[in-house]
Amino acid sequence: MKKTHILLVTVLAAGTLAGCAGSSDSQQLSQKTVEYACGPGGEQPLTVQYTFRGDEAVSARVIHVNQTVEMVRLNTTHSDMVGNTFRGGGYTWTTGRFDHGDVNDVDGDMLMQDALPSAGPGYSTAQGAASPTGAATGTVGNILLRDCRVS
Repeated sequence: MKKTHILLVTVLAAGTLAGCAGSSDSQQLSQKTVEYACGPGGEQPLTVQYTFRGDEAVSARVIHVNQTVEMVRLNTTHSDMVGNTFRGGGYTWTTGRFDHGDVNDVDGDMLMQDALPSAGPGYSTAQGAASPTGAATGTVGNILLRDCRVS
């Protein structure tokens, strides 16, 4: 009985250590590049290089019209439950929900440039209408690209 107990403890300890060894993969950084064709006819190209930590996207490097914008993934908003949202450098890039395994199969939604404040301090504009920036806004900037399909 004592040998069975020792064997059981040894097997459990080995399993625990194997689980710890496997957790380093969840912190492993990797990158994948996806080419998109945007617009109604797919005539506007967009290249995005995603950085993953394990299976989760953490950032995106968006290349459009010879300009590169570094963005980080926002995963604290409710909109991220449906898709991925990346923001940085005055731009926002949204996609369908993906992970490391299916990033090459999920289409993008749109690339937007944030609205620039022009209605005085504390206000921002969206399509010509001023609204207080302190309010909970759904302010949309300039839509640069939409309907981006993996090419």
